[in-house]
Amino acid sequence: MTAADLAAVVVTVLSLVAVAALTWFAVALARAVAELRDTVARVRTEAVGLVEEARAAVARADGEIERVEDILDAAEAISSRVDGASRVAYLALSKPVIKTAAVATGAQRAARRLRGSG
Repeated sequence: MTAADLAAVVVTVLSLVAVAALTWFAVALARAVAELRDTVARVRTEAVGLVEEARAAVARADGEIERVEDILDAAEAISSRVDGASRVAYLALSKPVIKTAAVATGAQRAARRLRGSG
């Protein structure tokens, strides 16, 4: 066996080891790609469900917002009516009450003067 034969055997053995290692890496890479595909498919399925739930929640929230807006509009209308009614009541009652108080005060003073001079 010459040095060239020995070199050929060593190169052949190293080539076989390299081919075996590359084959093993290729199989491992194929498994990893298959697992990645499965994971992506599961994530996609879950994400679609979550997006649908989020859309439903947004639709419910939108309905609630409209309902709250209606309630606020009604409360504002009631508030303005109560304010107007209280203004009307104040204007309607304040002058007669003031006049009644003035008459009562005047009558009280007149009664004191009559008692004092009588």
